[in-house]
Amino acid sequence: MSDGAFPSLVSKDREVNAVTNPIFVELSDGSSSVSITGGSLDVNVTNTFAIADDSAFTVATTQVIPSGYFADETAPDSVDEGDIGAARMTLDRKQLFVLVDATTDSQRLEITASGNASVNISEQTLTAVKVSKDSSANSEANPIYVYTVNTVTSGNEVHDYDTAADVASDATDTHVYTVSGTFLLKSVIVSGSGNIKFEIQTGPTATPATVAVGFLTGRQGDTKQIFFEPSVEVPVTGTGIVNVIRTNRQGSATDVYSTIIGNDVV
Repeated sequence: MSDGAFPSLVSKDREVNAVTNPIFVELSDGSSSVSITGGSLDVNVTNTFAIADDSAFTVATTQVIPSGYFADETAPDSVDEGDIGAARMTLDRKQLFVLVDATTDSQRLEITASGNASVNISEQTLTAVKVSKDSSANSEANPIYVYTVNTVTSGNEVHDYDTAADVASDATDTHVYTVSGTFLLKSVIVSGSGNIKFEIQTGPTATPATVAVGFLTGRQGDTKQIFFEPSVEVPVTGTGIVNVIRTNRQGSATDVYSTIIGNDVV
């Protein structure tokens, strides 16, 4: 009871409350009370979200806490070894991760400036990278699928014309086209004022190979056109050339003409 000058003293005696003179209050939910053992508050951990490290997780039973991430795209901070830290995300809430080797954390996947994963083919242990439907060697049952084209998306269209007048009987004259890139030979047109044999060669200047032979049999002249489908590829390596060797099979001097047609991809 108050004596009018001071409030009521609620303690174990009539003295002012202190550590040595506390107020005793019982905490209860109506059916059970909080217990204290040895001066410490007893907490039932089964009613919290925390679970022991490396303990079992039960679906639809074990409780989890939603994770939050730290948005820091300007100047990401670093933590010291052994410290705990908040994981990062972008400003639109995308989580940031690093892919590492299974045994060495410092071995990390590199992402290029264009956002692509960097792959170093030279690190392959194979003598050649296998491109097929599976990892087995290529064969009829395990082919490489390719698409063959006869045209190019860029380059110079070539119609190289050449003529020689009064080629002697059984003599030859060669029309030579030196490529300036990878040349795709599509066609050759040959004409003459008499009987002519023509031979088409492609390849390096020193060792061209024959790819076609034809004859003009009209004594008063004739024209023939040879088509290559797919086109004959003539690389510039070692200076690539196309030869049209025109031989006079007439009994007298003959005029010869030819046109080399294709694409020079520079």
